[in-house]
Amino acid sequence: MYLPQEIIRKKRDKIELSREEIQFLIQSYASGSVPDYQMAAFAMAVVLNGMSDIETAHLLTAMIQSGDRMDWSPLRKRSIPCVDKHSTGGVGDKTSLVILPLLVADGLAVPMVAGRGLGHTGGTVDKLESIPGFMAQPNAEQFRSWMLARGGAFGAQTDRFVPADKKLYALRDVTSTVESIPLITASIMSKKLAEDLDALVLDVKFGSGAFLQSMDSAEQLARSLVNAGKISGCRVEAALTNMDEPLGRSAGHACEVTECLDILQGAGAPDTRELSLQLAARAAVLGHQDKSADAHQRAYMRMKNHLQSGRAYEVFLDIATQQGAHLSALERSNTEWIDAGVVDVPVFAQDKIRQQIHSIETRALGLLLIEMGAGRLKKEDSIDHKVGLIHMKKVGEWVESGEPLCFLRLRKNDVRADKFQAVACKSFVLSPEKATQEPAPLIAKWIQ
Repeated sequence: MYLPQEIIRKKRDKIELSREEIQFLIQSYASGSVPDYQMAAFAMAVVLNGMSDIETAHLLTAMIQSGDRMDWSPLRKRSIPCVDKHSTGGVGDKTSLVILPLLVADGLAVPMVAGRGLGHTGGTVDKLESIPGFMAQPNAEQFRSWMLARGGAFGAQTDRFVPADKKLYALRDVTSTVESIPLITASIMSKKLAEDLDALVLDVKFGSGAFLQSMDSAEQLARSLVNAGKISGCRVEAALTNMDEPLGRSAGHACEVTECLDILQGAGAPDTRELSLQLAARAAVLGHQDKSADAHQRAYMRMKNHLQSGRAYEVFLDIATQQGAHLSALERSNTEWIDAGVVDVPVFAQDKIRQQIHSIETRALGLLLIEMGAGRLKKEDSIDHKVGLIHMKKVGEWVESGEPLCFLRLRKNDVRADKFQAVACKSFVLSPEKATQEPAPLIAKWIQ
């Protein structure tokens, strides 16, 4: 028998925990016998003192064992590999909505168990729930039937799927215990390994809008995630991607959905489209176990063709309507579902001269979105799916006199517009002089 407070004390005092101690704590938390306040204290001790590789492995295993696991042997009997993609999150990060249909169009199965917003970043489940009718939280039987019928499905964690992580994920969001490599590794990989995957591609963010701002920290996390997959027998690769500016030109749940619909229909933000293609291509290479020298380039061209031909959009419509989405809301010409009840407020630079955007305080924009209602201050908070930032200018672009930096999408009765405009304006660093350096590449490195 172990005492939770003794386990917390040991971690506070930098003493390595045993497999049995970690297993006891996680199982007790999942069952409700360890309260939130004790788990919050444990999470803070981990943030401050870290965990060894063996402790992280024990934490990951304990989380997987806290609930049910998926089984996709029926798909493998049909020679359909199961793959997925996961991102550590960032402002405007929306590629999952494009990548899943791309991979299904390529003959792969994608059981995408996604998350809700964490800290200053939005979650895929929140984005999907902005679509009228979309059921993003199916039970295990529904999710399985959708997968077997269509080869792909989106879903949130159920109470039985890695329940320890589900509880801890929400707790970390509101206790400033997000930025921990062991906790992030255990959270991500417990869900993904419980999905019964053959291959996984990870998008590990760094920069001002990421949880881990330095590239070195992001690489450390990427290697931790890849190693966890290697130990489990899952083929895993990770991309280190730049989050020094928002991804795409929109941030906010419904705003990001419409941007993804544009990409699936041949338009949309170039950086979001390119990152989606690159990540999907790597997942396809791993899933199909293509070891040829030009495997990535050929997979990339297939993904590009799935977009250009409209096949990926058709797959998204099929999967989304299977999950209850109203088909009319997914048509490009229909914006009524997102426009009703909101107003777009322009944000202008203070100096009315031609200027170039040298950098963007991306985290500040993420925190602004929370204030606007798009994020959670407490884990039980509801969110506003419609508010957001749209038509954002990118780093390196020039802004003419009188041209907006972006627009705030706000509820019509929101009296805080002036305050929000001021915060948004300060988040864009401008100069009349041309920047001496080109914007950093979107993908900085692959960890294989």
